[in-house]
Amino acid sequence: MMKFGNLLKKELRELLTKQAIISMVFTMVLLIVMGQIMGTAMEEGISSSSTINLCNQDDSEFTAEVLKKIGASEETSINYVELQSDDYAAELERLDIKNLVIIPHGYGESIIEKHEPASVKYVSRMSPAGLASSMETISSSEVISSIQTVCTDEILLQTYGLTDEEIKTVRYPMQTVEYTVNNGRTAEVSATALTAITMMQSMIAPFAIFFLLLMASQMIMTAISTEKIDKTLETLLSAPVSRMTVLTAKMVAAVITALLNALFMIVGFVFYMTGMVGSTVNEMSSGVHISGAEMAEAMGEVTNLGQAMTDLGIALTPFSYVLFALQLFFTVAIGLAISLILGAMATDVKSVQTLIMPVMITVMIPFFITMFMDVNSMSTPFKIIIYAIPFTHTYTALTNLMNGDMIIYWAGLAYQIVFFAVCMFLAVKMFTTDRLFTMSFSVDAGKKKSGSKKTPAEN
Repeated sequence: MMKFGNLLKKELRELLTKQAIISMVFTMVLLIVMGQIMGTAMEEGISSSSTINLCNQDDSEFTAEVLKKIGASEETSINYVELQSDDYAAELERLDIKNLVIIPHGYGESIIEKHEPASVKYVSRMSPAGLASSMETISSSEVISSIQTVCTDEILLQTYGLTDEEIKTVRYPMQTVEYTVNNGRTAEVSATALTAITMMQSMIAPFAIFFLLLMASQMIMTAISTEKIDKTLETLLSAPVSRMTVLTAKMVAAVITALLNALFMIVGFVFYMTGMVGSTVNEMSSGVHISGAEMAEAMGEVTNLGQAMTDLGIALTPFSYVLFALQLFFTVAIGLAISLILGAMATDVKSVQTLIMPVMITVMIPFFITMFMDVNSMSTPFKIIIYAIPFTHTYTALTNLMNGDMIIYWAGLAYQIVFFAVCMFLAVKMFTTDRLFTMSFSVDAGKKKSGSKKTPAEN
């Protein structure tokens, strides 16, 4: 046991270098900072629509009353401006604004006296590329919807003499009560809201698995190949320690280092998603439109999503996380076993980069597929091909556990155990024989071989 502990410390010292730790911390901090920057930019883009830059060219009482009600709203304020010309590009530049609503002369007369739809001009400066800028352009254009809503209320009030309650009934004559069905159970909740939550829950796991596998495979393959190339592996295996102890120490060290890398990465990613989406969701849910609060009141209280998920049987229990961790363990173990075998075949740095490609491809294919589609809904031939990749079962584990597809989960776990047993058998077989030193793969082998041939003239 002491020999194993010493070997493990040696492997960890080689993998957890100062540069590696700095890289982990830097990646986490970078994601956190990016999330905060993106969140601030997107929040400013959305909140900027609460101020209407407006030029009122109509002097009717109707328009005055509409603007009075809009200005009295807590969600919206009006910035009145005056135009000096019809050159909208020059006017936006002069006024230093990004958008402008123009109510032309005769607006109120057309609606109240002529009973005809009236036109409102909306001028907006095209924003540069970027998510935050795009959101600002989209949200600010919704100002027109706010004006139209107040105009509709004013028409119903002045023309037909309806009360506020009657206007609300006309505007929202129907209230929708949504029910969601899953696993034979029913709950009074929106399926869209549940889908959004389950997607957010299952997004973190694929990213963690993806980075964990790539980092673990890269580290173990580089460590084995470097020791083999530097001839230190021969010295290590000739020491009075069993080769199985050496093999186990290398794999445990790689798993610990990979878990630390994944931990820093996921913490940064969680803060990135929270910073980018959290403030934006809060801003949007508060209601940019004047009708937002009224709509929420009309719809009534929202069912507790957590309780609804429990009622539908899609809430993850502590036992669910244990099952997911079990499958994650075998996924990492399979990746390490494969990398161990491939790393022993490397003869130089170029061959390491080439040999890791099969691992990267088999990790990336199920990662992208499970991100954009449901594997269980695919045709049988494609499903068999995708599930033949052992990493796929861990990518889909949380979804299967939430949906109660336990047969698929247990079948996937059994397949992973068998796959891992085969890989470990090959790895142990390789480490306990001298084939470890004779196996080789070099991208320059063909060139060296062809270059060593002599021409007839040289002979």
